Formats: sequence, C-alpha cells, structure tokens
Amino acid sequence: MDLSDLQKKAEPGLKSWVEESFEWSKLPGDAGNRSYYRLKSSKRSLMLMVNAIDAFKSEEAAATGQKISTELDFVNIGRDWRSQGIQVPEILWVSQDSHLVLLEDFGDLLLFVRRQAGNAHEEYRRALLELVKIQNSKPSPRILSRGFSKELLAWEFEHFVEYALEKRSKPMSAGQLASLRIWMKTVVDHLSALPQIVCHRDYHSKNLIVRESGLIGVIDFQDALMGPDTYDLASLLRDSYVRFEDAEEEELLQSFESAARKKIDRTQFGLISLQRNMKAAGRFYYIQIVKGRDSHIPFVKPSLQRIFRSLKQLNEIEILSILETSMAGDY
Repeated sequence: MDLSDLQKKAEPGLKSWVEESFEWSKLPGDAGNRSYYRLKSSKRSLMLMVNAIDAFKSEEAAATGQKISTELDFVNIGRDWRSQGIQVPEILWVSQDSHLVLLEDFGDLLLFVRRQAGNAHEEYRRALLELVKIQNSKPSPRILSRGFSKELLAWEFEHFVEYALEKRSKPMSAGQLASLRIWMKTVVDHLSALPQIVCHRDYHSKNLIVRESGLIGVIDFQDALMGPDTYDLASLLRDSYVRFEDAEEEELLQSFESAARKKIDRTQFGLISLQRNMKAAGRFYYIQIVKGRDSHIPFVKPSLQRIFRSLKQLNEIEILSILETSMAGDY
C-alpha cells in the first residue's frame, strides 16, 4: 500500500483526525511487518502505524505452540502500560480491523543514534529506570499467557544453528554439532527454571527514543512476555547494535542494581546475553536468506564478537572453539 492508496482508503475515524492540513511522509522500515507514516502539521505531529496482514501472527508463538491472538498485541499492551505510567506512545485511534493505528509521535532520536554521538550514559541510566518500571508493572492477562518456555528458548537457539550455520554450509562435524546442542540444552534448562517477571522482549537501543523532554520513550513492545529479570537488561547492555566496554557495562549494571534494589547474578546475565545474541545473529542471517535483505548483516560481526567475549568470560572454552572455527571469516 503506497501513500496515495492509504489516504484514499483511510476510514472516517482517521479522516476526522487528519482533516487539517497534514504533510504525510513514509518512514524508513526495519525488519518487521509494519510500516510507519508521519503526519505533520503546524499544530502537531502524529504517527500512523500500518500493519501487514500477518501482524497478528508470531513466528515464535506458532513454532512453540503458543496461542495466537486475534487482537493486536501492540494496542492491548500499549494501553495497559501507559495506564501504569510507562513511557509508551498514546494510542489515539485504531481502525476497526486494527490494521491502522494512530499514535503520539515520540520523535526520531533513537538511543542508538544518541550513543553514536557520545557515551550517552545519562540516557542509558534513564532507560534503565524505565526498565525498572516495566519490571515492576502488573502483568496483563495477555503478558501472563506467554513466557520464555523451554520450547521457545530452544527454538531460538535452533534458529541460530539453522540460519547462522546449517543454511550457510559452515563447516561443523557431527560431534561438534552434538556438543553445541548439549550445551544449548543445559543453558535452556537453566534459564527456563529461573523466576519470571514482565519482559519487553526487545529492549535495545533501536527500540528506545530520547524524547525532547529527556524522557526515554519505549516502542515495539508488542512481544512483551514473562521472562528472567536479566533478559531485557542483557538486551540493552549487550545490544547487537551497540558495544560497551566492560567498565561501562559494569557501571550501568550497578546503576540498575541501585534503582531496582536488587543484585544481578553476573553468570545468569552472561548466559542470558549469550542466548539473546545467538538468537539475534541467527535472525540477521534469516532476514538475509529468507527475506532477501542485507540490512542487518553489518550487525552480525559485533554480535559474534559479543558471543565469543561472553563465552570466554564464562569459561566455555569448548563452545568458543567450535564457534570460532565454524564461523571463521564472519567476525
């Protein structure tokens, strides 16, 4: 659907919002099944989210037997989180079929972009404070109905094996692959047994916006679920898009501990980040192989370097050797 089609097909509810003179512009897309338009006038700026037909589907949910909802998760969770004081965009209007959603405009300054311009430690501390609010929020029935089960964690590991290794004909013996899968099962058993709280699921620098007010806005929260308390923390501080030095990471971890009033198990944090980064690397290759887009390939190398660094810190020397050998040339 292009811009002219969108304007022609807009429902009356949307037309009532944009009856004043708005300038429409389509924003660059990412890897999701949604597209965005900015509607800007002399008085205000709004965002229109256009959902594809498969916006109601979740590949992970389908693969692991989770219930697939017929109501848009973005709307359900967004309204609930906003009512609890979490900085998510106000949802102004939703079309009858939920394929059009009009939103408050949080602006363009991603935390990722802010980090490129400097250390952005103050902004990251604010993002950690917002994460504390998410973790302390009351989970809605939608979020309570799904979580990081053994099946989901194992599926994400296998996503890495399939797309980062097998579909790319990377050299790995049967014995090495068996060792890798035994190790993955051990990690899955450990992580799935941890207590679970509310997780954003994708809490990283490209899903956080530095607003004009200085507050950190949270987007792409539609996959929120129950999971370990270190998952979102690892997503942010061991982000596939941003690299922190060890001293920076430790400083921010301590900042989070102070705000959340709890200690973070560094081994658990390391294992979570490994699972997260391996899933991300597999996903980046999936986007290239299946969707034909190279947009995320530049982030494979830093993801692998983060994986190797974490394996070394956890003294997982055998797995480190297997992956370094198999993925030589990728990093």
